[in-house]
Amino acid sequence: MNVNLHEALEEIRQRVGRNATKSYTRSGCSVSMANLRSKPANRVVLDVDHAFPTDRAKTNQCDLILFHIDDVQNGLVGIPMELKGGGVDASEVIVQLREGARIVDNFAPRNVEINLVLVLVHAEGMHKAQYERLRRARIRFRGEEFPINTARCGHPGNLAQALAKSSKR
Repeated sequence: MNVNLHEALEEIRQRVGRNATKSYTRSGCSVSMANLRSKPANRVVLDVDHAFPTDRAKTNQCDLILFHIDDVQNGLVGIPMELKGGGVDASEVIVQLREGARIVDNFAPRNVEINLVLVLVHAEGMHKAQYERLRRARIRFRGEEFPINTARCGHPGNLAQALAKSSKR
């Protein structure tokens, strides 16, 4: 497609508006933006909880969504992220990231190709059965299926590490 990625990102930035955040911590779990293949000016992070306030007990939505231009691959990327400082329930995470994919689809202009990378950032000690369920899970987005990638809370460059292993499996 012959679309200017910077214009597309600016359109997303306008839609995100006041719901943009520079805080990447939830429930004692943090995401590091270090080593990403994009300049800070080519990123916007949507605070999903702020944009769509709900009673967390009644809804399933991810915590953050990063939209950025990958400077190496020259493409737009949407990254729904769920941050878990405690135990991980794979079923819950899958639903939350599926909702994140839906939000990415709604925020990204239709005429723009966007790569989806789903990320769970979690604390140490995820149960093996939960990890295996996440590893096998796929989320449909614009006619394709995408895996869920994982990263550890608080590690420098944890998001870049998750993105590096994000090729479809």
